Amino acid sequence: MLALAVAAETLAAPPSAAVLVQNELAFAQAAVDRGTRAAFLEVLADSSVVMQPAATPGRASIEKGRAPGAKLLWRPDLASISAGGDFGWASGPFNYFGYSTGAHPEDTGHYVTVWRLEAGGAWRVLLDGGVSYSIGTSDPVAHLAVTARLRKTQTGQAAPDCSGEFAARWQSKDRVHALKDYLADDARLLYSGAPPRDGRGIDPKADPLAVTPLRAVTVAHRLTAEGGDLMVDYGEYALDASGELPARRLVFIRAWDLGHGCRLALEALNPAS
Repeated sequence: MLALAVAAETLAAPPSAAVLVQNELAFAQAAVDRGTRAAFLEVLADSSVVMQPAATPGRASIEKGRAPGAKLLWRPDLASISAGGDFGWASGPFNYFGYSTGAHPEDTGHYVTVWRLEAGGAWRVLLDGGVSYSIGTSDPVAHLAVTARLRKTQTGQAAPDCSGEFAARWQSKDRVHALKDYLADDARLLYSGAPPRDGRGIDPKADPLAVTPLRAVTVAHRLTAEGGDLMVDYGEYALDASGELPARRLVFIRAWDLGHGCRLALEALNPAS
């Protein structure tokens, strides 16, 4: 009877984002063992996109992109999974050595990868992107010495148009109010050129776009969990001039928790090319 009770409890346990961490670690190891290009082609879904910074077809981009000799190292330090266990995303630091044989990487930063569980039981990558920032003279090995934080699954009624609500709040007030109203307590904000900002330590008033007016937002595509409780979208912000800054466009990747209303769990921003 005890064994049956334990088995029932195990079956009833909610999905854990640990499975995404395991996928990321296996993916990263494959890049070391078989090369970056081969590893990406093994996990990219046929419909995948990579952000460069705008979305481009994933498989075609990798096939034409980094040569087998280019070295990319990464580790997950944050992961989130849907209540149905079929969809999620992960983020963490990366070091890119390209063709360099030196000890210091040519590029460093934080990545975002979106995963979906296919009908056959294999996890595939739907989106890969991220932001670059310098770690200066810091030890590149230490940059990857991280422990993954697993976000709790949020269940409940799927939320309405989060992108529209967020944009409307930004336009009617400012980005500070939009972040205060919609940012999850354990959120991550990634800006090109800056290390990640995480959790309750995020100060909306100190946001680089705090007083920048939003002219328009364009959502290029949405990736959603089967149960509708987790969603990732990507697209562009068109920003009006502010102070000494000219009007400009930013490419975004955003992850939303939808189970208990619109909560922005992650946002990655890069200048549009």
